[in-house]
Amino acid sequence: MSNAAVPFVSGIRNLVSVYDAFIVDLWGVIYEEQHLCYGVFNALSQLYDEGKPVIFLSNSPLRSSDVAKNLERMGVKPRLYKGVLTAGEIIYHELKAGIDPFFSNLGRKCFHLGPECFWQPYAQLGYVCVPNIDEADFIFVTGTFGTQDSLDKYEPFFKVCLSRRLPMICACPDPFILQNGALHIAAGALAAQYQKIGGNVFWRGKPDPSVYEYCLEGLDVSDRRRVAVIGDSLATDIKGANHANLDALFVAGGVHAKELGVNRGQQPDMDRLLLLLKQNGCFVRGVLPAFIW
Repeated sequence: MSNAAVPFVSGIRNLVSVYDAFIVDLWGVIYEEQHLCYGVFNALSQLYDEGKPVIFLSNSPLRSSDVAKNLERMGVKPRLYKGVLTAGEIIYHELKAGIDPFFSNLGRKCFHLGPECFWQPYAQLGYVCVPNIDEADFIFVTGTFGTQDSLDKYEPFFKVCLSRRLPMICACPDPFILQNGALHIAAGALAAQYQKIGGNVFWRGKPDPSVYEYCLEGLDVSDRRRVAVIGDSLATDIKGANHANLDALFVAGGVHAKELGVNRGQQPDMDRLLLLLKQNGCFVRGVLPAFIW
């Protein structure tokens, strides 16, 4: 497929005649930090009135119910969407079931890499967080030690993990996160680096096409060609939609805003956009300035 001519779409209202349902990213599209992005509430309300269901698909390490509570605190009531699916929710059930061969000899002692609050949903599963990597059976990564981190900082840590052949579970595949207008490395970048040097990593979440199949089941739409994915990350949202053979709409003013030279609500230069899409090996059906009606 080619991106030779990518339509600029001024708002979601232009999509409702083409699509019956939407799979929508959260961070960078619906909210940033703990604030809804401009126009989001109106767009969701209009979609609800039009009878167009929305499922939020997030790479958050939190469970889906916790993310739903966060949405409600920001003013997004459950009636406005069909459901929430997070990478953390999938990982939680994988850990609980223990069916995948990855978990057969995992052990019970975990070294958690990331903010403490992200481990809390998994604590009830009987795994024990240990403070020292020498005691650990596996690594559980949900984030970084700090927003100013670089991959180089983790090289000695990863070498120790690799020497002990510790497997890693990544509950947040996002390579980068946008905070206060700046990009910072996230759990996905750490997991990718560990895998690159030979580490064994278990992933769930975007861009894995299987997570989109879960969403399609929840939407109960008979024709997948009538379902659109909306996201701001080419590496996760858009690439995942491409792998799942679903139409993708790209929000330009999110995680790639700086590369495109735009602010939220602005459309990018076409040549600049096409180059970025080519560099990332992605195809999109259209470009939105933001999640606005």
